[in-house]
Amino acid sequence: MEELCKKSPIPVAFDEELIGIEGEAKTALLKRLNPAYIILKPTLHGGMQGCREWIRVAEQLGIGWWITSALESSIGLNAISQFTASYPITMPQGLGTGAIYENNIESPLQVKQGNILYDSTKGWDLSEF
Repeated sequence: MEELCKKSPIPVAFDEELIGIEGEAKTALLKRLNPAYIILKPTLHGGMQGCREWIRVAEQLGIGWWITSALESSIGLNAISQFTASYPITMPQGLGTGAIYENNIESPLQVKQGNILYDSTKGWDLSEF
C-alpha cells in the first residue's frame, strides 16, 4: 500500500485497511502510508468516537475523508447521517445503502438529488417490532 500510495497517478483511498487500528497506530499508519483519502464506516471503526479520532488525525495530516455506511438499516443510517452532518462536509458521502433492503424499516429519510432529507410528514414505522 505504501508503494501504491506513492506511485499511483490516481488518489488512493483506504477503507478496510483501517479496521482494527486503534490509538496512536492511527497516526502512525496515516503518516507512513499517506493515502489521499480514508473511508470511514462508523459500525466498523469504533462508532462515532472512533470515526472522530480518524477524522482528527486525517485533517491534521491533510488527508481527505468521507463516511459511508456498512449496510445499516434506516435507523442506523439516520444516526450516521446526523453524525456526518455535524461536520462541514464538502463532498458527497456514501449513506444511501438502506434502499437495498426489501424489508427495511420505513423511515422519513429520503435521498433527493444526492442529499439525505428528513420528511417531517412521515414517521418511523416500527409496527413490526
